Amino acid sequence: MQWVALCLLLTACASNKSGRRPAEIAPSTTGHPGDIHQFATAVDRIMNDREADPPPHNTYSHETAYGPDYLAKPRVNLIPTEDFLALASTDCSGWVSFVMNTVSPLHEAVLQSQKRLPEYNQAYSDGFELEEAPRPWARAFVLTNFFRSEHVQVTGFERVERYEDLELVDLASYSMGRYTDPPDADLVKPKDTGHTFIIVGSATIVDPSTPGYDGEGTLSRRADMVIAVPIIDASSTPHFDPDSRKNEQGEFMLPPTSPFPKAKAGGIGEGTAWFALDKKGRVLQRRLGPSSEYLDVLIGAARLRESISLVPQILDDEGYLVVEIFDNVLSEYIGTTYGRRPIDLHGEGGIRFVGAGTLVLNGNSDFNGGVIVEAGELVVDSETALGTGDIEIRGGSLRLNHAAIDDRASLRLSDKAQDGAVHLGFTETDSVHALQIGDTVQRCGTWGGVATEATFVDPRFSGPGILELTADPSDECKAKGR
Repeated sequence: MQWVALCLLLTACASNKSGRRPAEIAPSTTGHPGDIHQFATAVDRIMNDREADPPPHNTYSHETAYGPDYLAKPRVNLIPTEDFLALASTDCSGWVSFVMNTVSPLHEAVLQSQKRLPEYNQAYSDGFELEEAPRPWARAFVLTNFFRSEHVQVTGFERVERYEDLELVDLASYSMGRYTDPPDADLVKPKDTGHTFIIVGSATIVDPSTPGYDGEGTLSRRADMVIAVPIIDASSTPHFDPDSRKNEQGEFMLPPTSPFPKAKAGGIGEGTAWFALDKKGRVLQRRLGPSSEYLDVLIGAARLRESISLVPQILDDEGYLVVEIFDNVLSEYIGTTYGRRPIDLHGEGGIRFVGAGTLVLNGNSDFNGGVIVEAGELVVDSETALGTGDIEIRGGSLRLNHAAIDDRASLRLSDKAQDGAVHLGFTETDSVHALQIGDTVQRCGTWGGVATEATFVDPRFSGPGILELTADPSDECKAKGR
């Protein structure tokens, strides 16, 4: 990977250390990359505002999927309380997962799909085991391998390889030791699988005369140069300056009180990481801060694209991309709305929405695997957002702001669906193949809410829109009284 070219051509995002409030952040106009940088920077500023009253709580917690401390979402709460301006106590992969879940839940779903792959859930003969599927989000080594994979190119991301192609890099991750090549029993198993972070600025070449440049002799002899890269991450290791988490003494400090007794000093913030490169510009090692050594790493980086192919590598066993939205994610933060950029979905797979929040589909899509809503609210904001497959509402609700159900598709509602579960927010008629409510299949007639002129009215529908079922001719429908 041409990492030196990658870093030197990154669009810079200036770090604000002047103590200004996050409300001064200008709205993003550059799509998903701009959204990621804007949101991450806003959270960094508010989490490290030392003049705020009440203060923010910002610490680092290594999050696990096992035992009594199991977490289903990262510990991040951006809503002010009486005690805290905001609260965060998470690790690097929890932080990146929270950012992606806010900015683009569909891209986040792709990232999380990777931990279910067989190579991340197996035991080796020497006792080394990987059991990533039950973890609440993908760890750093899983993301590293995804960013370096072939299928990354068609699943909503573009792998960063050639400097000629660079526009802006959003996400990067590296793995270490045994996690760079799990089958290799000769590699040492480190405490962490690696690290993942968001790049927020241009790289600079580190002067070899800088004190401690060689990291107490740990710098590889193959290194041709060392570059410094601004990143926003969650960490308990002080980074090279500037690091927004450091106090006036240049240290990470725990807050006076913490609801998390096992938390460490540090947390979410912008710092600078060093990377050692060989003569071809490939990363050999990383070094996070003055107290760290250079460590060998395998690195990957990618940026978001606005088209996702629903290929087998990101689908569950039933052929769906599973999308979940954390209930602590805000759709609007400091005057900017997130999670609504159009994404085109293609391929044979479908979408299964299991989250508690709101998922917006508004792309120009032609996937044919259908959509299942298990919980939360699915908002449809374009005529082609749902593709061509069947739509099933098992729980939660569906808000159709456009007549978006394909005329070849059926709509299925659980018999436990609440009144108003399907809001038909359009004014015209949407042709649908058939309607199933519980075990009963309807194949003809017009259907809508109580305020419409539909032939058949059901309180589970609301809004002015009408569904016209086309499976049977309308005259047969009348004859059958259906």
